[in-house]
Amino acid sequence: MKHWNDLDGTIFFNKLFKQPVEIGKTYIHSLRIENDNNDLGIGFDIPEFPECLPEKWKDKGYNACRIGLTCSEISDLKIINLPIREVFLITIKQENEYFFLAAKSKNASIEFKTRWLSLSGPSVYMNCPGPEDYDWSDEI
Repeated sequence: MKHWNDLDGTIFFNKLFKQPVEIGKTYIHSLRIENDNNDLGIGFDIPEFPECLPEKWKDKGYNACRIGLTCSEISDLKIINLPIREVFLITIKQENEYFFLAAKSKNASIEFKTRWLSLSGPSVYMNCPGPEDYDWSDEI
């Protein structure tokens, strides 16, 4: 898969972004694993910002965009180090009825296979990064 717009759950996403948004650099904020449902959720920022904001979001000073993935029926989960203030490169490949997701940074990685993958968001917020925060120009 090349664009976030290609995933299930992108109706709202596609209303806010005029052009396809390439899957790539992300800043992971959260990982949620639900063992009883065999679900995994990832919340992250992307470097792109929506062009078509709803009226209630306009002129508020928002400068960051957060989206998320909900993944069900996961298997082959491998996490190396927990993501801490790093930019990750996400790739998603689809083969038959499964998606293969890999998120890799300099010091950590998350990889798994999932049968169901859907996008949530976007939401926007005001990010006031400190010197220790992420930098989209970081090499991965």
